[in-house]
Amino acid sequence: MRYFLVDKTVFDNNRVGMYGKLIYAILCKFLNADGTCFPSRKTISKCGNFSISTYNKYVSVMLLENVLEKKIRVRKNGSQTSNLFKLKKNKENSFPVRSDIFSKGLSSTAVCVYICLARHVAEDNCCRVSQHLIAEKCSISISSVIRAVKELKSANMLETIKQTNINNNGNYVLLYRLTDGTEYKNVIRRKIDVENTKIANAHMQTYRDLNAIEKRLNGITIPFATPLHMTYSPYAYDTPPELYLY
Repeated sequence: MRYFLVDKTVFDNNRVGMYGKLIYAILCKFLNADGTCFPSRKTISKCGNFSISTYNKYVSVMLLENVLEKKIRVRKNGSQTSNLFKLKKNKENSFPVRSDIFSKGLSSTAVCVYICLARHVAEDNCCRVSQHLIAEKCSISISSVIRAVKELKSANMLETIKQTNINNNGNYVLLYRLTDGTEYKNVIRRKIDVENTKIANAHMQTYRDLNAIEKRLNGITIPFATPLHMTYSPYAYDTPPELYLY
């Protein structure tokens, strides 16, 4: 599978908006070795699934933000052809995005959410970000994030895993995994996910049981004794909670 690189600094710039980030990513896809590209407005709009007027608006925004440079090109007969773009890009501070993301028939929002997840993905191909952060980085609402995630899952571009958050009364948080198209790896990952979920649920139940015991013990009056307290580390799953007096 082929990939193209997107500059993290540019993608993190919320002033360019969602469509500005999409246009920048599309230009990165067409980028030549000399750091320039010249796709037409029609090609860019088709890739990003937005209108020509949207393209014109956000190219102007990116020019003001000094994200790219634009040079008008003309043919020998004097007619104007596609513009030449030169991008602000730092390869050492870039992240990869799969090249076929624009050919999946996805909405603009879904593509931007996918690129945002690729921006924050870890070495295990998983992304641990909140819906609030995704919404902020893509300049969209949380409901739009939820719809985009469903769209990406339907297109087999993304997997989500519910993880129990011990520090939030047992409410779950989503772990996002970008799919790589290898079914065998996905099967192995699902098996691991099932085992991890069982372990997490068992620890969560133990945590709740011990909390109940703590409340009962603290309700017992013991002369010359201080209340009983427990500590539990949600990150140390291989060690039980500790009971101690202080």
